[in-house]
Amino acid sequence: MENKERYGLFQKDYYGNKDPDKKNVVIMGRKTWVSIPEKFRPLPKRINIVLSREMKEAPPGVYIARSFDEAITMVNKDLSDKVESIYIIGGSSIYKAAMDSDYNIRIFLTKILADYDCDTFLPQFDENLYKIIENYEGVPTGTQTEKDIDFIFEVYEKKVNQVCEFAIMAAMCSNRGIGMNNKLPWPCIAKDYEYYTQKCSPTIKGKYTVVIKGRMTWESTKGLERTHPGYLNVIISHSKRDQLESDEYVNKVTDNLDTALIYANTLKQEGKCERVWVLGGQKVYDDAIHHPCCKKIYLTEIHKDFPSDTFFPPIPSCFKETGEAGVDPDIQEDNGLQFQFKVFTRTE
Repeated sequence: MENKERYGLFQKDYYGNKDPDKKNVVIMGRKTWVSIPEKFRPLPKRINIVLSREMKEAPPGVYIARSFDEAITMVNKDLSDKVESIYIIGGSSIYKAAMDSDYNIRIFLTKILADYDCDTFLPQFDENLYKIIENYEGVPTGTQTEKDIDFIFEVYEKKVNQVCEFAIMAAMCSNRGIGMNNKLPWPCIAKDYEYYTQKCSPTIKGKYTVVIKGRMTWESTKGLERTHPGYLNVIISHSKRDQLESDEYVNKVTDNLDTALIYANTLKQEGKCERVWVLGGQKVYDDAIHHPCCKKIYLTEIHKDFPSDTFFPPIPSCFKETGEAGVDPDIQEDNGLQFQFKVFTRTE
């Protein structure tokens, strides 16, 4: 994530942002939204996001997301220049999604020191994973009392591994096409496949390559590329998750690139992963090429147009063509097609 400190679960003054040009986001489930008195909806001075699969239209001044990860992606991609912090304000299933996520989380908890009849509960969280922060700035210490009810404020924090660096591997024809009807638009180029396999395969015994793909790209993946013993396949998808999770060759299913990269970095920290590659399709390439952790692009340029329905995005100016030792930059020919191997490196 671009700012891993932004995620909290609750804070009394969660509209008190420090930057006057930005607002805090509040993310809530549909039932929590409905429980707020209508005259107070949407919550003022904040960006309201409601998670719901049932609401067909967003209420005025509100964004709708279908899942927790979709809401976080919406903030990072569409609202990042407007947002200071993100707060999750319920209900129970939304709290659990946040607590179980791979993001850094800070929990601002008001613990009421009495039992009451309830039908909705705060999920249990692992206090070995979440560490209590003593004397958190701005949070009163000791027992508080209001209307004869005693309570205390507690702050917990979970730190997770950050996202890791990665490279993009792609091939495109002259019109920037990368696919047609979920297949390559051009005839097989054996030299390019050999180059791709050599670059993406692990070189250290006992370690793996994390391969990140979109669902459509994965569905088009066949043969050894699908079953390669050195690959850990991470698939980004919002649909067919059950089918993907039951696939014996899929190691992880995520909703977005950042979650995939956090998973990959966890494997790196554990010494299991040597390198991380993003291999398409169009939407995944577009997210990856603009991600600050994308350090190199290995692009095979095929010198011919082919009818295509998916395309490789323009390369941002922060990448410069640098080449690389061992990568032949000259024009090559195979199966009647001319092509070049190019390497672009992030320089900013």
